[in-house]
Amino acid sequence: MPIILNHTYKSTLFVLLILLVHTGLNGQNILYEYIELPASTGSTEFFLSEIEEQTGIVFSYSNQLCFKDKIVLPRQQGYVREILDVLFASCPSNYIVRGQKIIIQPYEGEPQKVVVKGYVLDKYTKEALIQANVYESDLLLGTVSNNFGFFSITLPIGFTHLSSSYVGYKNHHHYVQLNQDTTLYFWMEPKDELEEIAVVGERVPGKVKSTRTGTIDVPIEQIKKVPVFLGEVDIVKSIQLLPGIQSGGEGFSELYVRGGGPDQNLVLMDDIPIYNSSHLLGFFSIFNADAVNNVRVIKGGFPARYGGRLSSVVDIRMYDGNNEEFKGTASVGLLSSRLAVEGPLIKDKSSFSVSFRRTYFDILTSVWQLNEADKSRYYFYDFNTKLNYKLSSKDRLYFSAYMGKDRYGISYNEQTIDIENPEVPNATRKIYDENDVGWRNYVGAVRWNHIFGDKVFANTTLSYSDYRFFIDQSLNYVSDGVLSQGSQEYYSGIRDWSAKIDVDYLPSPKHYIRFGGSAINHIFYPGIDVQLREISGGAPVDTTFGGTEMYRAEYRFYVEDDFHLLPRLKLNIGGHFSLFQTESDKYYWSAEPRLSARFLLKDNLSVKAAYSQMTQYMHLLRTSTVAMPTDMWLPVSKNIAPMRATQSALGFEYEINKGFNLSLEFYYKELTNILAYKETAGYFDFASDWQSKLTAGDGESYGFELLLHRKMGNLSGWFGYTYSKSTNQFDELNNGREFPANFDRTHDISIYATYKFSEKVDMGVTWAFGTGNPITLPETKYYSPQLPTAETPNNTSYNQYINERNSYRMPNFHRLDLGFNFKKKKSWGSRLWSVGLMNTYGRQNPFFLYFEDRENEQTGETERSLRQFSLFPIPLPYVRYTVKF
Repeated sequence: MPIILNHTYKSTLFVLLILLVHTGLNGQNILYEYIELPASTGSTEFFLSEIEEQTGIVFSYSNQLCFKDKIVLPRQQGYVREILDVLFASCPSNYIVRGQKIIIQPYEGEPQKVVVKGYVLDKYTKEALIQANVYESDLLLGTVSNNFGFFSITLPIGFTHLSSSYVGYKNHHHYVQLNQDTTLYFWMEPKDELEEIAVVGERVPGKVKSTRTGTIDVPIEQIKKVPVFLGEVDIVKSIQLLPGIQSGGEGFSELYVRGGGPDQNLVLMDDIPIYNSSHLLGFFSIFNADAVNNVRVIKGGFPARYGGRLSSVVDIRMYDGNNEEFKGTASVGLLSSRLAVEGPLIKDKSSFSVSFRRTYFDILTSVWQLNEADKSRYYFYDFNTKLNYKLSSKDRLYFSAYMGKDRYGISYNEQTIDIENPEVPNATRKIYDENDVGWRNYVGAVRWNHIFGDKVFANTTLSYSDYRFFIDQSLNYVSDGVLSQGSQEYYSGIRDWSAKIDVDYLPSPKHYIRFGGSAINHIFYPGIDVQLREISGGAPVDTTFGGTEMYRAEYRFYVEDDFHLLPRLKLNIGGHFSLFQTESDKYYWSAEPRLSARFLLKDNLSVKAAYSQMTQYMHLLRTSTVAMPTDMWLPVSKNIAPMRATQSALGFEYEINKGFNLSLEFYYKELTNILAYKETAGYFDFASDWQSKLTAGDGESYGFELLLHRKMGNLSGWFGYTYSKSTNQFDELNNGREFPANFDRTHDISIYATYKFSEKVDMGVTWAFGTGNPITLPETKYYSPQLPTAETPNNTSYNQYINERNSYRMPNFHRLDLGFNFKKKKSWGSRLWSVGLMNTYGRQNPFFLYFEDRENEQTGETERSLRQFSLFPIPLPYVRYTVKF
């Protein structure tokens, strides 16, 4: 019997302990019970009694609390804690929860504070979530996660409700009694639907409270559903649909931002600049969407940490890799196939991500041309990989690499020659002349993250980037049985070795300080021509023409602080400093102030202003208006000064509801020392140095942009409208008169929408409209006879007179694209059929205009007419099959 009583006693104690623990855990939530009070005016004691009566909560407090006879609440409903904060606003207090009891203790002097740090991660993949909001809603204190998911926030001791929000994910909450520095992880769970109402307590939405202007974060899932040419998911093509951003022409993946050229965009892949971001002469970008985690576009109000370009920043972050399980995606389309695999290497310590994409034009053409003497081939590929390793709770190591290449080749002039082979009499072999054109990008980086204490996060990066284009030609000559061979290789490009460090310092919730620096060794290859000639039986002759390698050093340093000056006024102030070496050890330098400000008019409405200066030390010399492999990157020199720009912006940000934003922004930009070819010079004028062919001028761009963006939900997408005017002025061009910039568009409209019919079917649609691009056309054509002394008189020689540069415009552009996705879950994962129709109503948009002379059959006179060439004059279908496993 004593044994039974003893066992019963222990069991009872165990049950009581479980109940007490359960009660204590639930008790943490009593501060967040939602109540409605009978009146909005009353005494402190009245309101406390009403709360006790409605909730069963018991308050315990000292006589040092400031009780008042009359308090007016801003509203009669809310959380218990929200009401307590109003009641004791004049004597801030700490709330200690004990079951159903709340102990209210006034702070003596400044409340003691602790640091909460940690990471915001995807619950299932452990992938870092970038720019996620982390906030204490009652105190209106918050921060954001950095590019590696890390956050740090300083809070007063006591009970706190800390939340995290991220578009496309369910909000995650921690209810914590803070007594010391604490580490927390927010494991965010993806969701398909987004609530239409704002989360209670998150009174100031993240987009509205940010100081950033001209910045758009585009969810990668939206990008994957945009209908695109031949079914190739293209990040840059999606970015072109945003207001203020244009393409160089139909089908091209270049970016013209607020009057700037494509070389004025800083395109970053995991912080490494990319010098050529296109495949297939600009029809596709090099970014494989299966490898991309986050896309951010900055058009103005540039933070101090960015520099080196004038017009925009496209910041692309790649996937780290699933840390929990192996996953994969395979896709087959009309143009290319893709494969992406990710998974853990060491559970909870290391993961990897690998993706590969390749076209099969060369494989198909080799079959078609099997019996042809002349053969052509084209292909491109890109390969991404990223590895990460968790050294400790404060240290992480990353390795990433990218390799991509385009190559077009043709074999022709087939010849059969005799070869000496004692075993085979009359042996012969076929030889061909060959031409190859192409370009490639090789990029690699090693990163080390380290957390110093609780408030400092440092990222150190060593990187390598190599971009090069090439033209190869090999020729064969057979004369009197003697074989002569010659080859010519022309190449140009830029190679970078760099080291940099970026530091995030969060001393308090009201300050987010960033600073860092970098050193870059640029190696420019300004057009090097290598010729090799070899005659059978003789020594080869190797000759090199053209520019030699140019070594240039560049140094950068920045500092910025994102801070609250007043409760509703937030500023981002910083500076970017740079130094660039020229050929004669002369240095150009730049000190660029950056300022952004945000003022909250309402909790969901803010007005923003920004001012920034930018400097660019390198130029892309172009041979035409579209991307060509003969385009060259060249540095500034003692004769060519850096390009500079200043930009001012004023905008409004309104959050209609969670994830649904309306923004309006006005901007004005001035550019100086922009380059163009002189009217009397051209790219292929080899008689003079490249610097003498160029002239410098100024530019001006202004306008406004409207964006209505819904990021999640069954119906998502955006509507964008841009009004802009961009002009250039060169003393040596157009008789010194101002003229429209090459891609000036007065009006630009873009609509993208995706609708989810069910878990199995969704649809995407885009419609774009743009004012025609300005072009230069001759106004008259006149007869120009040759002199009588000419050996061969030409009676049909004509000249053309051009009075004004870019004084005509192409017809307006507009196009509708449709796409459907059919998804089905399988035991091994899922499959997806993507089908669509580009240029749905067959609009014949002009690719370029040209004059054509035709003879009138009736009169016999030659008539001249202006005609257009359309690249995609008919609807183009596409299909792609994708599996996920």
